[in-house]
Amino acid sequence: MDRADVGAVKSAFSILALLLVLQAPAAAADSTATILKADSSSHVTRNFIIGNLVGGTASYCYFTDLWGKPTGKFHLKDDTGDNRALTDEVSHMFAAYQIAEGARWLFRLFGMPDDKIEKYALLEAVLVTTFIEFPLDAYNPDQGLGVSDLLFNGAGIGFSYLHHHGAEQFDIKFSLKRSPFELEHKFLASNVDEFDNFIWWGAWKPRFFWLGLGYSTNHGGPGGLVDSEYYLGGGTTLHDLLHLLSPTAARRLKVLDTFYLNLHVEI
Repeated sequence: MDRADVGAVKSAFSILALLLVLQAPAAAADSTATILKADSSSHVTRNFIIGNLVGGTASYCYFTDLWGKPTGKFHLKDDTGDNRALTDEVSHMFAAYQIAEGARWLFRLFGMPDDKIEKYALLEAVLVTTFIEFPLDAYNPDQGLGVSDLLFNGAGIGFSYLHHHGAEQFDIKFSLKRSPFELEHKFLASNVDEFDNFIWWGAWKPRFFWLGLGYSTNHGGPGGLVDSEYYLGGGTTLHDLLHLLSPTAARRLKVLDTFYLNLHVEI
């Protein structure tokens, strides 16, 4: 998958979220807690399966229309010859991480029991990212299954787990070098100019602001060959700014924490 559009991938969760709203079980009374707890578990599993079947069908139609149908033979993508210097793989890590985080937010918003949110959110991220690589890309004549993409997907999902188990001060964010509205595909990168517009940040929050180590690329050298770029940055996010005004609203709009507002220097 040679794409950096996290929002498009997250759209597959909308149908699942609707099902969770319509079918979320009522809280158990103390006298029947054990029975209703088991019933709640079955409702969650059923909704998760149905939501993914429906959402997966919609996603299949969307992605095959966007990137092409898997009508060819199984083949691997040339991960080393794409002239992008890992920027595509890093975008996969970011996307997988944000899918897991977005699933946590949606499942909590629509009433999934707290003890199941993490398991189902991580599973959701695994299903979505694997589905895009296999069968969609693996049998797409213009794509191919990316082994490195799968590895970076796994790294992003693993980081989502670590982020909630002792690494809360660390995060993965992105920023842009110029307005996406100057580009053809906005936030959906499909050529080298659009990939070069992203800076991917590994960020650390020591106290009130984020310090970041950024990675990007450019193709301005001789022959259009890719060069890597590295940055040091400091800044904040829209989520942190909103938190100053309303902590409650900030908790409900965690997605605002993904875009890194920063001052940076290239190193």
